[in-house]
Amino acid sequence: MATNGDLVLRAGAGVFYDLGLGAASIVPSYWPNSAFTFYPGVSLPLNGVSSYLPAISLAPPYSDQVYAFRPDLKLPRSYQWNLAIEKSFAGKQALSVTYLGQAGRDLLRKEALFQPNPNFNGLFYITQNDAFSNYNALQVQYRRPLSSRLQALVSYSFSHSLDNVSNDFLSGLSNTVISSKNDYASSDFDVRHSFSGAATWELPHATGIPVVSEVTKEWSLSAMVVARSGFPMNAHVYLGASALANQFTRPDLVAGKPVWISNTEVPGGQALNPAAFVVPATVRQGTEGRNDISGFGFAQTDLSLTRLFPIGDRFRLQFRADAFNVLNHPNFTNPGGYIQFGASQYQSTKMLNQGLGGLNPLFQAGGPRSLQLSLKLTF
Repeated sequence: MATNGDLVLRAGAGVFYDLGLGAASIVPSYWPNSAFTFYPGVSLPLNGVSSYLPAISLAPPYSDQVYAFRPDLKLPRSYQWNLAIEKSFAGKQALSVTYLGQAGRDLLRKEALFQPNPNFNGLFYITQNDAFSNYNALQVQYRRPLSSRLQALVSYSFSHSLDNVSNDFLSGLSNTVISSKNDYASSDFDVRHSFSGAATWELPHATGIPVVSEVTKEWSLSAMVVARSGFPMNAHVYLGASALANQFTRPDLVAGKPVWISNTEVPGGQALNPAAFVVPATVRQGTEGRNDISGFGFAQTDLSLTRLFPIGDRFRLQFRADAFNVLNHPNFTNPGGYIQFGASQYQSTKMLNQGLGGLNPLFQAGGPRSLQLSLKLTF
């Protein structure tokens, strides 16, 4: 650290453990903790309800789906570290450069074995520690108050997230079909480039006329611009006609064929090329690599107009008007890529906010232009 305090160096590291609750939560829903059957044409009310209850037997052969864990299963762990250097200029500007790293080890990955021995009627799922991940990122941030009323912040990240499975529930197939070693590639959520910029302007207010001054004071205008590269993807082959029904592998790639083709009539202006993919003749992993296709990117500009109303000494009322995606820039999800299911799987069918999952699409980025008015009371 420099003696005048304008140069700062920060470093940190840690080890974090996961309990694996995502994979464990599915076990109570299957054998030997549950059983179900169907009785069509039964009239109500029921007489002798106990006679309709399905029996749970611990004797082989076992039911269609059995979930288990390796007896020597370890807690998944993550090693994380970061190093940052920040430099200020003239007391008003600041530039920071940060390197972040992460290594996930003994992560959970589910493997499926179809009828591994005569004791099993169907699929035997086993969760084990053969998943791993790595993440590296370089982040650059610049901050500056452009004037007494205007401030700006600009950030850029260049990163790469890699793993051989991006959640606890894949692959659902035997290692002989989907190898944990050969599936190491970009994560499902990998974002290689990410840019964001924000500016806040405290609007000037009129003076001289008390009524006009009261109406025009305490207003601020904020703008945020976000742009990033797309999530990676690959095409899928549905194994519905095989013993491993409802599972997916990847197709073979056709040499010399472009993966994307331009088409101004489909969302995003391009679609996957049907001629670039072929379903393998046998149940195996195709020659296409995992997440080898760069998907659609994302760009959005938001505006906010805010005013504060002081109420006495303790209370403040904030009025806020937000315009999300004010330029109405279209953002789309990646195509489904299930190549046996028709033309709709080769092109995007949803706007991005409809395909991110999680919260209500209304609160997700990537939708059409929308406006929101709100009041917030703080005390």
